[in-house]
Amino acid sequence: MIKILAVALREFRQKIRNRGFLLTSFGTPLILLILWAVGSFAGPAPESALQELGQMEAPDRPLGYVDQADLIESIPPPVPASLFQEYPDPEAARAALEANDITAYFRVPADYRQTGRVYRVSRELPAAPSDTQLFGWVLVGNLLGTTSEQEIARMREPFNAPSPEFVSLAGEQGTGGQGGFDVLPFLVTVAVIVPLFTSGSYLFQSLVQEKDNRIMELLLSSLRPRQLLAGKLLGLGALTAVQYGIWIVMAGLVLTFTGRDLSSLLSGISLSAGELLWAIPFALGGFLLYAGLMAGIGALSSDFEGSRAWVFVLTLPMMVPIYFWSAIVGSPNGPVATALSLFPFSAPVAMLMRMTSTSVPVWQLGLSLVLLVLSGAAIVLVMARLFRVQTLLSGEAFSIARAWSVLTG
Repeated sequence: MIKILAVALREFRQKIRNRGFLLTSFGTPLILLILWAVGSFAGPAPESALQELGQMEAPDRPLGYVDQADLIESIPPPVPASLFQEYPDPEAARAALEANDITAYFRVPADYRQTGRVYRVSRELPAAPSDTQLFGWVLVGNLLGTTSEQEIARMREPFNAPSPEFVSLAGEQGTGGQGGFDVLPFLVTVAVIVPLFTSGSYLFQSLVQEKDNRIMELLLSSLRPRQLLAGKLLGLGALTAVQYGIWIVMAGLVLTFTGRDLSSLLSGISLSAGELLWAIPFALGGFLLYAGLMAGIGALSSDFEGSRAWVFVLTLPMMVPIYFWSAIVGSPNGPVATALSLFPFSAPVAMLMRMTSTSVPVWQLGLSLVLLVLSGAAIVLVMARLFRVQTLLSGEAFSIARAWSVLTG
């Protein structure tokens, strides 16, 4: 145990003075806080929404509409009344479109109030027609039956302004804006990913560099290979804990100087201070899993640059939830989000995404965490088989065939 602690202390001292670690520990949270601040205050207020609508470039020709639901009685400002032309039936609107009298026309079916379905007809299918915002304003204004532009804007976007109040069952209150809803969950997720990547990368680099500098031979003269692995995992685990500690302290200082509390910081996401504690075991489980994988690659690799592709491939599952961000946030209890949050290699990221979007059942949290910890422990035990003197001192390049050969003896 003394030798393991000595290796851990050596690894910790080397990496904590590394410029990359200092940059990641202090620079990354500053960037995340800036992005959070921009996102928190970027939500459009009704006044800015009105200005954007008024400044929107009008089409070259008028827009037509067919109101089969008898809904539209007037064109609410700031949309010009001359911009829209009403037609009695779809045939008349289609004839006007074919004659180039109008740019496009909208058909509001008779069952619009029940279905909310609206049709837009044009000569070609546009990628993102801006005129839909104009007609949407017309529909909302007539549905509400009001003439106040500010009132229409507030009812159309109720969480834009003034600052909405968020209240928890415990009586905690906070304010927030729409911008925080999209930005903050993503930033919390990034805050978990970055330390996991850096710690695994440090472990991989450390092993490859020690083999290249022939320091490994000196270490193995007084250490067993598995003592070396345990010491490095312990040292880098402590380094990761310090990194999270720095981030927590910096967040606390920001909250103190801004006069806000933790509940106000979490008001834009479905995550309480108690639920935030779940992120800690998930982060530790993710470290155990991916650090074990990086240790295995480092044990079999003799060239840092030549093995970076394998690092990317093995850490890709952690990035998969980022690619499915909209699906997870849009349906946090759907099959895609649930499957990714239970799969150990994507669980640290996917589960946190779900937790920042909805209340996840406790049994799913527990099951995901158990699978993650068991998988991480299994990976470490399997990778420990690669830590043999002949393997660590070998100059052969990394390959799947060689890894399988070493694992199977």
